[in-house]
Amino acid sequence: MTPDTDPPDPGAEGSADSSRRRRRWPAVLGTVTLGGIAVVVTAMAIVHVPYVIISPGEATALDDDIVTISGAPTYAHRGDLVYLTVRVTNDDPNIWRYVLAKLDDDVSVEKREDIIGCAGYEESARLNQDLMVQSQDIAKQVALQRLGYQVTESGGRVVIVDVECGGPSEGRLQLADVITAVDGTPVVKADDVRPLVQAHQPGETVHFTVRREDDTREVTVRLGRRDGVGFVGIATQTFTDASFPVDITIDTARVSGPSAGLAFALAIIDDLTPGDLTGGGRVAITGSIQPDGSVGIVGGVEQKAVTARRGGARLMLVPVGEAKAAREHAEAMLVVGVRTVDDALAALAANGGDPVPTAGTPTGQ
Repeated sequence: MTPDTDPPDPGAEGSADSSRRRRRWPAVLGTVTLGGIAVVVTAMAIVHVPYVIISPGEATALDDDIVTISGAPTYAHRGDLVYLTVRVTNDDPNIWRYVLAKLDDDVSVEKREDIIGCAGYEESARLNQDLMVQSQDIAKQVALQRLGYQVTESGGRVVIVDVECGGPSEGRLQLADVITAVDGTPVVKADDVRPLVQAHQPGETVHFTVRREDDTREVTVRLGRRDGVGFVGIATQTFTDASFPVDITIDTARVSGPSAGLAFALAIIDDLTPGDLTGGGRVAITGSIQPDGSVGIVGGVEQKAVTARRGGARLMLVPVGEAKAAREHAEAMLVVGVRTVDDALAALAANGGDPVPTAGTPTGQ
């Protein structure tokens, strides 16, 4: 005899199947969720956004390894004049990098168009390399003239430093192009270009002869209309060449851009005069320099203040218009805004540095 058993209960059997199905749903949902996360993570890694990330860089002393002078007496000195760099992305960052940068208070994230316009990164790099070379030459000129040396300008060239987004020249003229002629008329300074362009009516074609890297080419641009006159949508700058009575070499390796011009000028003055501009301390400097000795803004000053502070600077000199932004990241470091190279020398003297002789007979001659 077999033991009595209850007959199968279809309802119970059905419940067991439903339970098994319900137990499978979390696993299915987990798979979907993990798959979605994987898609998002992958997308954040491969999708790039049109922004430039600016991070703190290096504080580098302008010692004998960077600035070398021959042909005039030089003087040893205590302390360091330091130029500052920032790290700037040279391609569009992916979303991961963008998000991490936005979370860092010491990092700036800027629209690519606000930093390099509509140019490519390669164009921008070429221009910044040219701007570095020009800043060195201007720094030599300003420093030597401040000390009474004669500097002879030996020519100039017209360099494109901006191309307007959506303007007539976009896609035709490039950053760092050297304009040698307009409609066959030679040009040697930036002021030569405008009247030759505005001799045409809007809609007419202007012929530019430009030197781009090692090639010379003809570029035609059809003028747009602005305020009733023709325009091409470029900004130009005169880069000058000069003959110097003292042989000065500045080697910054791969660093580019114009923002160390003031630092170079002060380092040359320090080397060519007795005493110490720094008073024996460590002074960080940023600012472009113009032939008349005026100091221009540079950008990235917040990150440069962080760099200076981390590099042990007790004093930071910046363009006067950027002093407030630098102070917000300076903590205990003193920040002084300057308008000219003479302002910078006065600020150094006010903070323990030795004064520089009045311009006149060069020191040592």
